[in-house]
Amino acid sequence: MKAIKPKLNRLPLTTTIPLDKIYSNREVVQDDIFFKKYVRFLNGEKQALLTRMPLSDIKNGFYQRSGYGFVSIADAPPEDHVAYVIDLIRSGHRPQIYIYKNINKSSSEAYIAPDDAAVYKAYESLKIQVVPVVALETSVDLEESAYQVRHLKFKEENLGAFIDSIVAKKETGQAYSILGNDISCEHHEELDKLHAHASLVMHELKKFHTGYTSGLHYHQTLFSILYRLIENLQAIKLLIANGYYYQAVCLLRSTYEMSLDFYVDWLAPEQIGFWLQVHARVDRVGFNMAMELAHPKENSKKNKFLSEQKSYCYNFLSNVSNKASLSPLGRSFYDEVYTFSSEVVHQDFNMTEIYSVLMESPTSKTFDEEAAITLIRCLDIITAKICHRIRQDIGTVHLAQS
Repeated sequence: MKAIKPKLNRLPLTTTIPLDKIYSNREVVQDDIFFKKYVRFLNGEKQALLTRMPLSDIKNGFYQRSGYGFVSIADAPPEDHVAYVIDLIRSGHRPQIYIYKNINKSSSEAYIAPDDAAVYKAYESLKIQVVPVVALETSVDLEESAYQVRHLKFKEENLGAFIDSIVAKKETGQAYSILGNDISCEHHEELDKLHAHASLVMHELKKFHTGYTSGLHYHQTLFSILYRLIENLQAIKLLIANGYYYQAVCLLRSTYEMSLDFYVDWLAPEQIGFWLQVHARVDRVGFNMAMELAHPKENSKKNKFLSEQKSYCYNFLSNVSNKASLSPLGRSFYDEVYTFSSEVVHQDFNMTEIYSVLMESPTSKTFDEEAAITLIRCLDIITAKICHRIRQDIGTVHLAQS
């Protein structure tokens, strides 16, 4: 069976514009603190973090010291600039907001965004609650996990910005839930609730999306995740209805791995989507060949350095354990799902022993109620993890943690 391979691309279109063709408003007050931090980042002297932050934790504008404390300064972007960014977001882009820690400790916001007023206003207008940011700090109190990015230099040449590590949020033991604390023994009813919730979020996503962006955009990726999630939930329901619990566990593992790819993309859609596509389309041999062609052996030290930096994201995405460490559900949930599913997927001796009972007692139950509840609970947590974050990203209601 031949898989459909559409010619789509998650890499944003870019172009080069000469500096003398870029005009800025001379009346805008410059934030000297931001300017210094940003220049240090561009020069490779300081790393930054790509992550998501609640918009409510970020001040639009900045504070300037005065003899009486601090003065609040914020740009008033033209309405057509804000409207342009709104259209951009609703067509599938997620521009990032550059932030740094608030120097005014008496104000409520933890971070300030002096340079992205139009983007801030656009997110605010769309009621998008958690936005992609570039934090110009070495460390922050993370709401979500983060990628560390830095501009790299070879001798005096600036080679550009590269993701070179991750910063995983510490596990809290909390997770979003659709079903609540008590899982009913009526498994088909619980799965119907998950199915209905994911279907609602898919409808909300389609309603939010407007306009057209050429190639594969972020909203198409979200839609694909939701569609596959809904299919898996329906398939698991059919398997359980016919007593095929172990086969349903295999689909649980598939659903969990899909949720990991969703999260690594959701954290920084403008950067990671491209790497997910490369990883899906190009195998290890092809990727290594591409690196050799892009960076021939002339000036071998520089090209080896570049190749190593470009390989980080590809290598990271090749390992499920890496992605699990970044996930908000953490390593403990990964261990639970993989321990629960590995015996089934690989038919180890434990599974052989379980099924051997059926030789003498064909009517024996090989899958107990506790295991069935664990299966439903895992699906609940995974579905809630995906749906909650998509809803935050399109301005609709979100779930409570349990």
